[in-house]
Amino acid sequence: MIRLCAALFCVFGFTLGSWQASLPDLVRDLDMSPLELGLCLTVGFAGALPAMFMGGRLIARFGAKGLLMAGATGMAVALVGVGCTGSYVVLVPLVLVLLGCQGSFDVAINAVAIAIEQRSGRQILAFMHGAFSLSAAAGALSFGAYRSLGFRVGYFGVAVVLALFVWCMARWRDLPEARSAPASAPRERRVLLGADVLLVAGIVGVSFLGSGILENWSAIYVRDTVSDLAVISSVGLASFHGAMGLGRVLTSAVLRRVDRLTTIAACGLLMAAAMVWSLCAPGPAQAVAALFLVGILLSGIAPIGFSVAGDLRPDRVGEVSSTVAIAGYASFLVGPVLVGLLADLLGLRAALASVVVVGVVISLLALLLKGQPRQAGPAHEPVAGPLEGAER
Repeated sequence: MIRLCAALFCVFGFTLGSWQASLPDLVRDLDMSPLELGLCLTVGFAGALPAMFMGGRLIARFGAKGLLMAGATGMAVALVGVGCTGSYVVLVPLVLVLLGCQGSFDVAINAVAIAIEQRSGRQILAFMHGAFSLSAAAGALSFGAYRSLGFRVGYFGVAVVLALFVWCMARWRDLPEARSAPASAPRERRVLLGADVLLVAGIVGVSFLGSGILENWSAIYVRDTVSDLAVISSVGLASFHGAMGLGRVLTSAVLRRVDRLTTIAACGLLMAAAMVWSLCAPGPAQAVAALFLVGILLSGIAPIGFSVAGDLRPDRVGEVSSTVAIAGYASFLVGPVLVGLLADLLGLRAALASVVVVGVVISLLALLLKGQPRQAGPAHEPVAGPLEGAER
């Protein structure tokens, strides 16, 4: 069952990496400005949020299998539509469908992983998200290989992969479902969003903002400002996703020696420095190497944040995790349009300097959380410990 779960994350990672690698060619083909691309992606992420809310209810009622099949089918149809359209007006609703289905698919695969953890007692989420990132890297490289046939052919190739996935899922037995935690008493809701939880939500939200910016814009930056070779942009994006996967594996080893909040603060500052290196790099090799380092440093911040949040409210893990996750995904609404607007005004290189700010803000929030007075009881003390979960 763990292998099946890993396959779910790999399919999702491959699809997302392929989509992100296609953006530079799609922008050029439709003659989109950075602001137009940012608005298009923001509309798509706006559709992902309600899809994620609905996905949880659908899983509780019908199970994860149906949502996985529906999400994969929707992604396949949307990708075929993107591959056929030459109109920006048509592209926007297609991206809305694509990212909405991605959101529901994301909820479903995490529900399956949580259910397996509950049954087996093994912590597998960090490994699963590492598999996701490595598969995203493979998707980015594969899409680069399609370019010799025309970049639109890549959309149909990914759609075929998703169609095969739906066929396999239709023949597979039922998947394990996550157990729902009992609802908290109304009087406890007053302490859920304390300053400590809000600071953790801020850390995760800002880290998602940074990863969202790099996932959607790094390939375009490398293609347009560093090297015009199409393969370079795919390698740059694949390098970032590969670094995210590697970083999630390395994070657990670091946490054996350094406490979690200190790790977050250090990663934020080092990430800012690495991003400055990438923006000032004299050539593509240095830029790709710097993006790889940024990905390693950024990858562990959100997983550590989820781990700390669980310790802050150990009796209400589901609620606090949901709060932090919503903050993370909500940041995707801001990133694309922010970078698009800044790129139109100042240029893409200057717009990506916002990632430097992201790193500094993460460090400051971690230090503020570290300085919070520790209240009595385990529900309020962020203790150092093993990495307990991970998010994209």
